Amino acid sequence: MQGIIAVKEAAEAANAQVKIGFAAVLDHFGPVVPEFWESIFQLGRRTFVESLDYVGYNFYADVFEASIDLKTGFCGARAAPLSRKNLKTAHIPESVPIRITENGWPTGKHPFTGEDRSYEHQAKVLEAVIRTVYALRQELNITHYELFGLRDADSSVHDLFHQFGIMRDDYTPKPAFYTFQRLIQELGV
Repeated sequence: MQGIIAVKEAAEAANAQVKIGFAAVLDHFGPVVPEFWESIFQLGRRTFVESLDYVGYNFYADVFEASIDLKTGFCGARAAPLSRKNLKTAHIPESVPIRITENGWPTGKHPFTGEDRSYEHQAKVLEAVIRTVYALRQELNITHYELFGLRDADSSVHDLFHQFGIMRDDYTPKPAFYTFQRLIQELGV
């Protein structure tokens, strides 16, 4: 809390044009940190809330969370209400924008189920998520979307954490790269 407040004060003193915020994980399976949202306001009070230019959400649909419905996108009934409910709990007003600060879907083997995560499915998930975020952008005041990984860490390692990129580690595109490129052209502002 104090870090956000200090950075905001320093930015204003320097007349720096930067946006100050923090990111959290959607907690629709129960809070990762019990009473996290309740404690934000208790610890930082109004000064903290007034120092925020945005709140970020990190989510990985169908990676650590419940499976994604490709017809309706990642959120629909689950994540959208939670995002604003959490902020309300922390006394953060709806005028503070949401940024999707991390999102992605890996290829390779799923470490828990052993299922193969294909390049083609990565492209479908990416499109469903981005279209859902785009459709909810005005309702939820979502101003930014950030892809977690442009390039794989190591395309030869068939593990969840090495193949998040939309390009292989040698920078050759996966199908999701072209999907992302097309969506930027279609939906980008």
